[in-house]
Order: sequence, then structure tokens, then C-alpha cells
Amino acid sequence: MLNRQRMILALLDRAGAPVLNTMLVKLAFLLREETAVGRDRTFYGFVPYKQGPFSFGLYRELETLERDGYVERGDRSIGLAARTRKLSRDQVERLSRAQSEAVATVVKEYGSKRRTSLLRSVYSRYPWYASKSELVQYVPRDVPEPPKRERAAYTIGYEGKSVDGFFNGLLASGLEGILDVRANPVSRKYGFAKRSMSRIAEHLGLAYHHMPELGITGNHRADLSDFDSYQRLLDQYEKKMLPKRKVYVEHATELLSSQPLALLCMEKDVRCCHRGRLANRVAEESGLPVEHL
Repeated sequence: MLNRQRMILALLDRAGAPVLNTMLVKLAFLLREETAVGRDRTFYGFVPYKQGPFSFGLYRELETLERDGYVERGDRSIGLAARTRKLSRDQVERLSRAQSEAVATVVKEYGSKRRTSLLRSVYSRYPWYASKSELVQYVPRDVPEPPKRERAAYTIGYEGKSVDGFFNGLLASGLEGILDVRANPVSRKYGFAKRSMSRIAEHLGLAYHHMPELGITGNHRADLSDFDSYQRLLDQYEKKMLPKRKVYVEHATELLSSQPLALLCMEKDVRCCHRGRLANRVAEESGLPVEHL
């Protein structure tokens, strides 16, 4: 079990009774924002959503905890399963002292608040996360808006990010969606496979397009070992592969010219990713500037 999952069990154990789903998510959010847990890059990320800060990754792992018998979920609430409470507490005891103290602090400060009071508190202090809330009566007037983006050949990579952290950054950047240019859009990390990524994008009101024809298939990547080997492959992609895929480059150019989208692939360093070379080709075709996010 991951430490972040143990901290969710600890929140439920400290609460002493089932809590509303919304309350649990907000407590986890405050754990990230107001304690040292926030320095742990493996903890859950959050995005602005229908009831304020939300974590698709957290909800996915609640399904795992339910499947494994640690928690029981009703229509609106969640709590520790009585039959495995001892097992849950055994897991909680594996947390560090600092992690346990962080959970205790958040539950003591916020655990007894009513839902409306907690929502108002979170919205007022973290207004960005209220920007997509349907609970308009709690949304403050000073909610920040993302910048208005001009059309450009934007690129973005998701390596090292949680799916919620990735989409939060995308929303904050002012982009309206992504053009996935992976040849094989699968990922061991939740949220980055095509099916889940497109679903989350739809929930957040973002466009998702996939153009595998502009990717580089796995057989070409077998000998990648260092920066120079990446550059040799990308030179081949730019000079030999892209000229044969002109119709797809034209389609990508049309999409990026129609609304602010980012070419998406995995690699953090754009110098080692084909999306950079593709962005340059789109820029040549369209006159759009290139911007790597």
C-alpha cells in the first residue's frame, strides 16, 4: 500500500465515523496545501471541478481501497470497513510521525466543520480551485481566470506529474485542450492512457485529439540510451518520417490554428521528444510561434 493511501485511511480513522465524499476530498486537499505532506510529490494532485478542489487520482485509489476491503462507500459518504479496521490501523501505523501529525492537525482543525463551512473556507482561501464549481453560492468574487492564450504551436509533456497536477497546470495555462501525438497512448501511470485521459479532459471541458500517425513507434526507440541517440532518432523523424506524413502534419496545423492546443507526449525534456520537431514543422506550415510549456 502507498503512503498516500495510508494517509486517507488515517483521515478516516481520525474522523471516527464515515464522512461525506466531498469532505474527505477537501481534507486531503488541505493536507496537501497546509502541511508538510505537500512537499511529497507522490501525494495526490488536485484540479478545480464541480465542488471545488478534486482529485481523479484519489477517487481512483478509493476504488482500490474499497475493492481490497479497507473502506466502504455509500452514495455520498465513505468510512473504514468495520471488518478490516484493525488491518487499516496496522497500515496507518506505518506512517512516519510527521505524516501522522499532519493528518491529526488537519482533522483537528477542519474535521468537525459542517460541509458548507468547510467549502466556504476552502473556496475563500484557494479561489482558483473554486473556478469550476457548480456551487455558485460559495464561490468568491475574486476567482482568478486563466490567461487568454493566442494560437501557437504549444507543446507539453507529462513525465513526473500526476494526472491531476498535469490537468491543473493545463487549465491554469489557459490552453483549451491537447493533441496527443503518441503512437501508442498507453501508460502505467493512472490517467495518461488515451481512454482515461480523454475522459478526464471531457469532464474538465477540455478538448482531446489523438493523432498516432505523428508519433514514433516503439521499434524505432529500441536503441535509445543517451541524449545523442535521441537526437539521431529525432533527426530521422524530422527529415525522413514527417515528409511522408504531410497530410497529418496539415491536419495538426489546422487544429492548432483553430484553438490553443498543446502537442502532448510523455518526455519532460522537449529536446528528447518528437513533439518539439513536430511543433517546428507546424510553425513552418502556419507561421505560428512555438512555445514549450
